[in-house]
Order: sequence, then structure tokens, then C-alpha cells
Amino acid sequence: MKIGVKCGPEKWETLLENTKPDCLEIWYRLDWKERYNELIDYLQKKQIPFGLHFWAVLKDGYEPNLAYGGAIAEESAELMFQTIDIAQAIGATYVNVHPGSLFLTRLDLDNMRMHVLTDQNVDERQAYESLSLHAKQLHHYADERSILFLIETVPKNVPFHWKDSTGRENAQKSQQISPEIMIKLAKEAIYITNDISHTLASWDDVPAAELFSRLYAVTEQLALQTKLIHLNTTCPPFNGTDSHNGVLEEDFEQSVLPTREQLVKLLRLFKDRDDVWIIPEPEIDKMEKNYWEIRKLIKALNHESIKTKNT
Repeated sequence: MKIGVKCGPEKWETLLENTKPDCLEIWYRLDWKERYNELIDYLQKKQIPFGLHFWAVLKDGYEPNLAYGGAIAEESAELMFQTIDIAQAIGATYVNVHPGSLFLTRLDLDNMRMHVLTDQNVDERQAYESLSLHAKQLHHYADERSILFLIETVPKNVPFHWKDSTGRENAQKSQQISPEIMIKLAKEAIYITNDISHTLASWDDVPAAELFSRLYAVTEQLALQTKLIHLNTTCPPFNGTDSHNGVLEEDFEQSVLPTREQLVKLLRLFKDRDDVWIIPEPEIDKMEKNYWEIRKLIKALNHESIKTKNT
């Protein structure tokens, strides 16, 4: 496993100098293309592999949504094709996208707000058919350009905003793409990003004690096609939204899931994989500490493997 960090077009210099990571993920807004030039120049000079986490807003203010079908899915795919072209031009390894949901959502990236339009939806069959069609087209297009096209697991619901924790208090029932559909995509050879806290938040109607067993089962079924892990945790309430907590002691003191022991069990599924990247997604000021803590977890796993081989 390769261990990296994540950043946008700001506050990256000290982070990269202090961590010297194996890899990096860029929070990539398509409309901010020019803002990333200095960061990309640095990564190229230092020969640090990097990928792009796609973000954009459709022309009518909607969140991109490959699952919704029709003009929405077509416009979403077109922006992703453009991002794949950019990834090829700048030497990125992958383009990672969110698949969408059964409902349309208005997205305001500048103010970090979302609004689900609950009167405009498709059913699960329609969502799967649209998502599968566009995912295969994008996968093929990316593969021809030596880019990995990744689709990320998503929570069931979304907050009203992500400026602070209050956005999660009354989750919006967005019906984002389910683990069952993600498993179907993986069986169709689509590459997967398993965001651990997103996958954990795929259910809003089961006891907290059952969440890890479900998370583990899905992670195991997605493992073969998983190329990227967003290593996050979520604190209560477990209402189908994620909190982007990390893996520090201060996080575990908040009763986050997965626990430290559960994270180790998940990572054990990937311990012999050199084609999987691990990227945490806490607040930027906690990124460095999370990076070093993840390195400790992986070191312990590697030591475990050595002991097993020598036994």
C-alpha cells in the first residue's frame, strides 16, 4: 500500500515538505484549473505520483450525477471526460468521481452547501443502468489514456452543508448510490475508491453495533477492484452521513467508527497490495498528524506479515 495526503490549491507547501508522501490526491475543482499550476509543477519536479478528485457544478447548479440519466448524466460525463484529458496532460494517475444519487442535488461549492430536490428522482434500476453505461464509457476512455477512472463509495444521505458539524444534524434523504450497485460495478471491472466512512454511512436504519460487519462485508466484496482507500472515520450520530474524522486518539475518544482495531482488520485485506493508495481526508490542519498515524498502522501490519512468514 502507498500512503499519501490530500490537498487543494492552497496550504500544501509545508504539508508536502514535512511528510514527503508516497502519493497525493488533489481536491480538483474543474473551474479552478489554473489555481493548481504551482502545486502540479512541484509534484512533477519531485516525482510524487498524484490523482485528481473531481469536483464541478453543472450549468444549472446541479451536482454531477452519472446515475440520474438523461441530460444530467450526459453533462456530468462530459465534464469527467474533460478531467481525464487534463489528467493525461499533467501526468496524473487517476480521476476519482462520486457516482451520484436517485435525487437531483443543487451544489454550492463556494459556500459548501447542498440542497436535495426531493420531487425529482429516478429509481434504483434506472440509476444503475445510467451509471453502468457512463462508467464503462469513462473507464474505456481513461484506460486508453493510461488513467485510472475510479468511482467512490458514497454515504446514503447528505448534510445541508459541510462548513461544520451542524450540517449533519438533519440529514437530507438523497438516496446516494448503494453498496449493492457499487458491487455490481466492481463485478463489471470498474475501479473503486472505498471511502471507509462513506461506506459505513450507507445505512441509516441499523444499530451502530451492526455497522462494522456490513462495512467489512462490502469492503471485502469491493477489494479486488479497489485502487484507492479514503481512510476516514465517522462520529455519532450514525444517520447516513459522514463526519470526516480521522485516525487520531482525539477521534477515537469521540466513539468514531470504525474503531482503531476495526481499521486494522479492514487494512489487512490490502496488506499485500502495492497497487492501492491510502489517502486520509481530515481537515487540512490535521492532515500531517493523520498521515503519520496511518504510517504507524501500516508499519504494524507489515510487521505482522513478517512474523507470520517467519512462523
